[in-house]
Amino acid sequence: MITNQQIKKLLPKRTKFSNKTSGGKVLIVGGGRGLYGAGLISALAATRMGAGYTHLMTDLTKFPWVKFPDFILHPIKISELKNKEDFAIGIGPGLGIEEKNKKLINYLIKNNFTNVVADADALTLIAKYDISPLPSSWILTPHEGELARLLKTKSSSIKKDRLTAIKTAQEKFGCTILLKGAITLIATPKRQKILSVQTGTPALSKAGTGDVLLGMIVALRAQGLKSCEACLVATYVHGLSSQEWERAGNDHLSLRPIDLIERLPKTIKLIRDKK
Repeated sequence: MITNQQIKKLLPKRTKFSNKTSGGKVLIVGGGRGLYGAGLISALAATRMGAGYTHLMTDLTKFPWVKFPDFILHPIKISELKNKEDFAIGIGPGLGIEEKNKKLINYLIKNNFTNVVADADALTLIAKYDISPLPSSWILTPHEGELARLLKTKSSSIKKDRLTAIKTAQEKFGCTILLKGAITLIATPKRQKILSVQTGTPALSKAGTGDVLLGMIVALRAQGLKSCEACLVATYVHGLSSQEWERAGNDHLSLRPIDLIERLPKTIKLIRDKK
């Protein structure tokens, strides 16, 4: 169980001498043709969570450029990954599962990108082409269905014994595994205990909220948090933001991913100010 005080200590801080480089550089790889909303959600969340620079590699054919002037945009091409080894990379939201996108993942592995978070379509590609093990510094963020695909089993088996499933996944892929759900579990290399974050609410049971979480984790990795720390802070804040949405008088059925992102500033401040 994770406490507010633990999260407060891990939250990145700025001083009057900080600048945009203090927030690090994030690259979200997602939002293929017709699905660029998923990549946008992750990029917005990364910016809200403190990323100094937010790059977005996405489909640009109909991208609403004017609405998002703070993003640095790139087409989805392997060549765009060159010289970005020091970026925190979030890959998968709305990316598409075409074979060509497998090459993006392989490029990240081959060229020693250490700071990568894989979600959504990236997880499907990893499962489909059995890409394992992965660098120990990487993070996978599956829900139960995605974890079932990664382990070549049924969702019912994951649901029946989530602890065994996440341990098996961590051993197979060799990196940090974050299993999303009503209770989020985190398994990391060289740590026998499974960490549990229980701030989430039913309001998060909606498409796009996982894309928000991805952007938050990547932003925290860009700011220097270790894989486990970034998962803990992001998951705790993510869930607490959904609680604050309901405390503000909103019904849990109505939360949109954008609402969640807009709650982040107040939720982070709430954690900082709590004694």
